[in-house]
Amino acid sequence: MIDSHFHLWTEDTTTPDKRADRADQVRGEMAKQGVDRICLIGEVGQTIEACYEANRTVAKFQAEHPDIFYGWARVDPRLGEEAVEEFKRAVQEDGLIGLKHHFIGTPVNIADPEFFPLVEAAIEMDVPIIAHVMERHSDDKHRWDETEAYSEDVAALAERYPELTLISGHIGAGGFWEKRIKTIESYDNVYLDTSGSNTETDVLEMAAERLGVDRLVYGTDTWLLPGVGKLEGAELNPEEKAEIAYNMERLIPTSTPNKLSEAELEDGIERSVEHFRERAKPREETIVDANAYVGNWAFRDVDATPDDLVSMMDRKGVDKAVVSSLESAMYRNVHAGNRRLHEALEESGHRDRLIPFATINPTYPGWEADLEECVEEFGMQGVRLLPLYHDYDIHDPAVTALMDKCVDLDVPVMFIATLEDQRGRHPRVNLRDFEGNAKHWGESHGDAIVSQLRKSPETDVIIANGWAIAERVKRETTESYPNGVRMNNQVRSGETVFVLDDLFMHFAYQGENIVETIGVDRLVTGPKMPLLVFDAHYKYTENLPVEDEERERVASGTILSLLE
Repeated sequence: MIDSHFHLWTEDTTTPDKRADRADQVRGEMAKQGVDRICLIGEVGQTIEACYEANRTVAKFQAEHPDIFYGWARVDPRLGEEAVEEFKRAVQEDGLIGLKHHFIGTPVNIADPEFFPLVEAAIEMDVPIIAHVMERHSDDKHRWDETEAYSEDVAALAERYPELTLISGHIGAGGFWEKRIKTIESYDNVYLDTSGSNTETDVLEMAAERLGVDRLVYGTDTWLLPGVGKLEGAELNPEEKAEIAYNMERLIPTSTPNKLSEAELEDGIERSVEHFRERAKPREETIVDANAYVGNWAFRDVDATPDDLVSMMDRKGVDKAVVSSLESAMYRNVHAGNRRLHEALEESGHRDRLIPFATINPTYPGWEADLEECVEEFGMQGVRLLPLYHDYDIHDPAVTALMDKCVDLDVPVMFIATLEDQRGRHPRVNLRDFEGNAKHWGESHGDAIVSQLRKSPETDVIIANGWAIAERVKRETTESYPNGVRMNNQVRSGETVFVLDDLFMHFAYQGENIVETIGVDRLVTGPKMPLLVFDAHYKYTENLPVEDEERERVASGTILSLLE
């Protein structure tokens, strides 16, 4: 695999040894995931001297570690002819592969005439340009600012310069990906990279169908684990995945000194086909998705019937899934979704595989009777709370009452922040008190969750979307520790566990910190099928630096023990 989109992100690059630190760390991660080369993106300056130094740094990485690095040049278009000359120098003297542009730091839109001299230089040298592109929905439906490139800007540039090889960066970094695909469909000189933290199902499949696999290039935007996993998990055949994995190599200019030979390229593709063929086989270990869903989603077509979900589980080797009603997220009377879920599971005959959780809004009249019906009549084995969707405070007294009731019913409570990345949400949907995090609880939500868990110390709790708050919630609710002159010893007796897949790991080594700070026995696997690509998130469980027995607890044992 050739990663088209990977950031340098290294504090000290001043010496060969310092650069080798980053190279060795990246090399080890690449080997684990089957990546051959990465196209490195460095910093950019606002003076020509700073641009030169940043490009020289990337060039040194490429020259000192040619087995793993290609390098993108960067310049500030506002520097005019000086920027053009530095771009040419970086390609012709340093062997960099083309130009990376991002509006942050160099606020010029790619469709602005100020950018055109760089485009013309790229065409002259026959090298590609990769640009940050977004399609976000914000409250006022305006982009970050007018310099951020959107799909319309890509189309305008591609139409003006049909000779340009243009890569539209990170389809999966948030935003309205369906629009992005359709907007560039008719421009054969535009490629789409697969990078970004988003891992929704059907993205790569739609892109392959509309654009063709020959116009998709593999990339991660440095999200290495999910980036590899979403290509592995795409519903494409191994040959198509391998083509995507190596399309970037075909865009590397012949002037690049460490470009793969045709023989090396063909060998890589052959190995990649076998890699994807092996990864497509169902997993053999016992796996339970602790955060799956059944039903209808209002904002896109998702294969989320019980039969659809079980079929996906069979393809991936997932034994069981904890499911709740998708439509209940948007219902005022959420219990209608619980009843539909119960009926769907009964009709499907999949109750042995699909473990139902009730969606409850404790501020809605009659929730107690709804909960009792779900648990005592429908056999649901837990509760999911979506306070940001259902418009109530996490620390509302009604939540305390519900959690206490769940102790009596002996079922766990799961806190869910979001079901989709908020950068791509419907423009008329604004979640309550959401603080700008695309997918996760914010710090004020963490305050409220800690407060609520202390009020309900006996309730078993599962926290999803806990990237920013998991360590703190775990420490402040499950450990005794000094707090100034006081001793905080409000340790919960109920279980407190976290969905591993929502903690996010760019690299495998980050699992060490998660294991150390959260603990293996407080982690459960929850790839959020069928909304997200299973493989992109199960990578976290597969790459945890733990023994097989501990990994099995994360994959299935801990969640099943909560439901006994």
